[in-house]
Amino acid sequence: MKAMRGLCLLLGLTMLVAVSGCVVAARPTVYVPQPACPEGYYFASGYGCLPLPTGVVVPADGVFAVVNTDGLSLRSCGSTKCGIINSLSAGEQVQVLGQEGGWTHVWAYARGQEGWVSTRYLN
Repeated sequence: MKAMRGLCLLLGLTMLVAVSGCVVAARPTVYVPQPACPEGYYFASGYGCLPLPTGVVVPADGVFAVVNTDGLSLRSCGSTKCGIINSLSAGEQVQVLGQEGGWTHVWAYARGQEGWVSTRYLN
């Protein structure tokens, strides 16, 4: 039993010495702007340019934002007390219709739905 414990201790120390020289290097974060999509398409992170649902007209002078978190609740009004209509994904583009307090009134093209989201989760 003592021999086994000594062997485990030796093996552990050997591994510690072997790994202690390892260096983990991370690349700097680089912002890559989303590509411009042709008319009739919208950009969705991870999917590229996707066609707009039938009947959706995108105004040329619209203000747009991008969802910066997965599972963002699209609500029926600007409050956590309001019902959830749908859930938006990170990278999804929405048109800003207005703002009130910490809430933004949006049109989610991919969903074909209008609702409210918390402003801090939009870029």
